[in-house]
Amino acid sequence: MQLVFLLISLLWTAVWWAIAWSRIPILTDYSFFPLWIGYILMLNATSEVFFCDSLLRKMRGSFVWLFIVSIPLWWSFEYLNLVVQNWHYLYLPISQLHYILQSSVDFSIVVPAMLSTTFFFQRLLQRRIGGRKYRPFVINSNYLILSVLCGVIFLCLTLSFPHEMFPLIWIAPFLILDPINYVSGFPSLLRNIERGRWLIPLSVMIATLFNGFWWEMWNFYTFPKWFYTIPYVGFWKIFEMPLLGYGGYLFFGLIVWSYAALVLSISRNTVSKGLFDEQTG
Repeated sequence: MQLVFLLISLLWTAVWWAIAWSRIPILTDYSFFPLWIGYILMLNATSEVFFCDSLLRKMRGSFVWLFIVSIPLWWSFEYLNLVVQNWHYLYLPISQLHYILQSSVDFSIVVPAMLSTTFFFQRLLQRRIGGRKYRPFVINSNYLILSVLCGVIFLCLTLSFPHEMFPLIWIAPFLILDPINYVSGFPSLLRNIERGRWLIPLSVMIATLFNGFWWEMWNFYTFPKWFYTIPYVGFWKIFEMPLLGYGGYLFFGLIVWSYAALVLSISRNTVSKGLFDEQTG
């Protein structure tokens, strides 16, 4: 059954990949969401084949919640991009309402794609390093206060000096979000690090870089699409993204994980004893 699930998801993804790059009017215009649905299903199907487990299996119907919470997350980055102007969209003229609705649907895939990929890499790395622990790191209240303070300062610097400080938008949110999770008793990457457990943080960063490759590769030949204008480091492009820009994906993954942990914990959603459970890290 798992193999059938994987084959169907692979076929679905391949079809929408071809449509996205074909630039067939209307079909290509709306190919982003179904293509990434294919990716999400494919990652969960791969997890089922390799580990007889997946994030979709654990969450079942509440998996849909990940799509909902993803929308405000990426719109917040769109707001920050109004200031830093690092990425831009190319698309056919549409109304403002059309743009907001279609963009919201497309933005909804960010969290489920990233968390599904994290689940897979977490299980994969767990087979390699098991429950290995590293040297614990003592985290006290001073560190937490300093982290939040730095996060706020970084955001202010970015808004005040966007041309020079634009990389900080990929760091500041994590410095604020994860200490909140730590203090609130929610799943926290800092608590994993404090206990000498690096499996989850490492899985998150690898997963987001993996996701980033597919985001940029599929975007390259499609339309609508996005492109980048990044000060100082806009060279050595891999697809539309400059090489050094891929480093931002590592930090973006930490933001997505911490944000999801916060929102799902507040909503009392039992997302996963496999993704957020520190005992697996």
